[in-house]
Amino acid sequence: MTAAAAALTVYLTDRQFDADKLNRFTALCDEIRRSLDFDSRIDLAERLERAVPTTDTIRLRSVLFQLTGDLYHFERILHYMILGGDSADPAALHYTHWCISRQLFLGAASGEKLSTFVACDLFRYYTAMVRQIARRWGLTPQQAPLRDGPVRRVAVVTNQFTNQGHQPTRDCFDFAARMQDEFGLDVAIINANGLPGRVENVFIPPMVADVAADLEGVYALRMFGRQVKVASFTEPAFSQDKLRVIVEAIEGYDPDLIVAFGGSNIVADLFADADARPVVAIPTTSGITVSLAHIVLGYEENDHTRAIPALYRAPFARRFRPFTFGFTPPPSDGKRVETGFPDGTFLFAVVGNRLDLEVSAESLELFDDILERCPDSALAFAGEVRDLPGRLAPLRNRDRMRCLGHVPDILAFYGRCGAFLNPPRQGGGGGASYALAEGVPVITHGWGDVASNAGPDFCVPDRDAYVARAVMLATDAVALADARRAAKARFVEIGDRNRCVERLLAYGEEARALLRSARDAGN
Repeated sequence: MTAAAAALTVYLTDRQFDADKLNRFTALCDEIRRSLDFDSRIDLAERLERAVPTTDTIRLRSVLFQLTGDLYHFERILHYMILGGDSADPAALHYTHWCISRQLFLGAASGEKLSTFVACDLFRYYTAMVRQIARRWGLTPQQAPLRDGPVRRVAVVTNQFTNQGHQPTRDCFDFAARMQDEFGLDVAIINANGLPGRVENVFIPPMVADVAADLEGVYALRMFGRQVKVASFTEPAFSQDKLRVIVEAIEGYDPDLIVAFGGSNIVADLFADADARPVVAIPTTSGITVSLAHIVLGYEENDHTRAIPALYRAPFARRFRPFTFGFTPPPSDGKRVETGFPDGTFLFAVVGNRLDLEVSAESLELFDDILERCPDSALAFAGEVRDLPGRLAPLRNRDRMRCLGHVPDILAFYGRCGAFLNPPRQGGGGGASYALAEGVPVITHGWGDVASNAGPDFCVPDRDAYVARAVMLATDAVALADARRAAKARFVEIGDRNRCVERLLAYGEEARALLRSARDAGN
């Protein structure tokens, strides 16, 4: 612990940072978090907080959070930023919000504060940030007249739009294309690239999102045999000029309805907070959606706002509407996906875009135990990885685990699989849904996107039940056949994207009515 404290102190007091040093600092924190037990990390955090001479609140508190998972340190960062008032750089406010949000999404937080942090601290910080950006940068949209008749023109505003291999991109495009082709609306996707495109402070770990630099300007994008108008803004800096251009583009398009695709959608929320145009938010993950939209849809039918403590519930409950996100499976050519395992092997699948972060040491131990009990089985990880292959080396059944990297045809891959194993995580909903569509049963704990999509029949209460379910599917042909039928039936329940779009547009009409009533009451 003394060596760890000394190593961290060097970085915590350093005044000069470049990308390489920031990456080394991040790697050091990650190594310490993995190598020290929880009590040692708590002691280390207390030592650093007491002894390190630094005034960089963001740097120190983000590191202390990495060590402990204690949201107190994120609270300190948010209060520090907001109390800075107009002296705080909006770009730094924005960057800090997304760095914290990413850690929450990855499940890094622990403790009782988690039940209130998003609904209280993060939501209030986000609200103050949007209003500060509008005021300081002169970005309050004008209130547009509400036209008579039904919705005819829709702007779908997204924070990230990259390529057809990116699940949120596919979903955003699919919603827009269906509104256009099946419902006859004039639809444009506004790709704001609203995630951080560059580092704005020494938050550990840093966050820089991928940007498809070739998707710049206004063009017709063709994907999966359909075509939709897209206006894409790829400038990496979060700046007044960038946001002004986007706001003006939306105003020039003059939509009857703005659909905020995903939470923390600052551009859409500038319009919502000003009551400039009706805004409906579609969450791309389960749980609380940070949004100022007039109506915020659920990722599933259940009213998750009932779990918010009463003191913070009202702003979420009054705007919440039940919804099912829906899924459209990607195309498949049906060609065999080689896994390296012989035919007849019962193959467990672990699928995701962030497996290096989501597959913990505890998850690997769990998978190792499952393979130990299923001698005729193997496990394949599908998704880009860097560190995971090396972490398989100490496992007893490492020779029966394989990292396949990115699998272009995920449906063909599922054709080789017997069961989908979900590690404890927030995301993964799309991959699990496509597994269900192909009749691959899911095994998951009872929270996160996968649990929301798979439903209670595929959730297990604890580790022992997880192992028992996996062993049963791998060794009991009758149980596996029943589970396959249940998986396909579940996808029929959640996969009707056309019905989802129909409900979205109905909520859009409700948002228009709410805004009209609010304006009438104000007059």
